[in-house]
Amino acid sequence: MKENKKLEKLREKQNEVFTAIADILGGISSPTRIQLIHFLSQGPLTVEILAKKIDQTVANTSMHLRKMLALKIVTVSTAGKHRLYSLHPAAFLFWEACQDFAQDVDAGATLRVEEVFEEMDWTQDIASTIKLAKNKEITLLDARPKEEVSEELLKVHVLNIPSSELDENLTLLNKKKPVVVFCRGRLCALSAYVVSELRKNGYKAYRLNESWYSLKNNI
Repeated sequence: MKENKKLEKLREKQNEVFTAIADILGGISSPTRIQLIHFLSQGPLTVEILAKKIDQTVANTSMHLRKMLALKIVTVSTAGKHRLYSLHPAAFLFWEACQDFAQDVDAGATLRVEEVFEEMDWTQDIASTIKLAKNKEITLLDARPKEEVSEELLKVHVLNIPSSELDENLTLLNKKKPVVVFCRGRLCALSAYVVSELRKNGYKAYRLNESWYSLKNNI
């Protein structure tokens, strides 16, 4: 009898855990919140910057962030007059795994840049790519806006030229070396655009179909 009661309590606890997981997953089950995770996976950002990136009003963006904050999917801190939103540390791994899962069960959940641009993906793995960058055999180019770039990457043989500033910074690149471009990850088109523009200007450019997070974890 006592064992049955213990088992019942464990089952009750199990159901509570399932409910908690469902609540968390429900907290991100909208395209807008997935977009917020996509951009926050680059680093802390203000609601104003996020609103511009997802093409929403500040009020609507703030509403989504408050709900995500209540579920601890995001955290918030103060920097001067600004409130900075950040992803929960474990959310980085979740976001990478979520993309893997979605693309495994639905082939359409992939950004197929070759439908717009010619084939351009870099074929070497991350470890080899980082080694080539350290040996200065390639240029590893980060195409993200400056507010999304972490200082730790800039210190390890990564050059940041935002896609919007490419034209005026072409002289920073060596045409004799392959230029391997990355941006926010597999669901971001910035790197494809930059590769296309570089090729028009005579550079041997390729798209690294990985996120800065994957790079950071392999450095």
